[in-house]
Amino acid sequence: MSEVRRRLAVAAAALTVLGGALWSLYSLTGPRENSGPTEAVALYDPQDARQVAGTADDVFLGTVVSRTGERDIYGVFSDLYAVRVAQVFKGTLRDTTTVSYYQGEEPLTDGASYVFATGRVPDGQSHAVLLETTPTPVADLNAPARTITAVAASDGRTVREYWKWAVDHEIDVSPGQER
Repeated sequence: MSEVRRRLAVAAAALTVLGGALWSLYSLTGPRENSGPTEAVALYDPQDARQVAGTADDVFLGTVVSRTGERDIYGVFSDLYAVRVAQVFKGTLRDTTTVSYYQGEEPLTDGASYVFATGRVPDGQSHAVLLETTPTPVADLNAPARTITAVAASDGRTVREYWKWAVDHEIDVSPGQER
């Protein structure tokens, strides 16, 4: 991918995370008359690991070291976590990184391991969990992936095999891309 396309993809991921967070805030605090189903802001299907992998800059197994604070971006609050990277499926992360996860979701547990799909935050030093995705708790990468999706359950993949497959078969849903 050319440098320009990579930068556009990073910018799109960051805007998607921010837009979704702002939409979530509006949905929680906005007017309630005519309430009904809301539209998703994500450009990808958060239930399709291939689209999630195609949107993410990094997909990795990490262990939460601790909650380190919070971030306020235009009134949208996220918790910040120090996460020790254990297995990389996509990207080049190593060691311990900062992961931003929007408040209002179940907090991440210190010492627990999760598969994270993240986008780089413009500060260049942290990563944000992709909009409408939830880090997948993982006790064992060799366990059956049946708890992730029906697709994983039907073919007997392990969690490790499932995420490797998703990255190997990622779908780029960036505007202007052919499927």
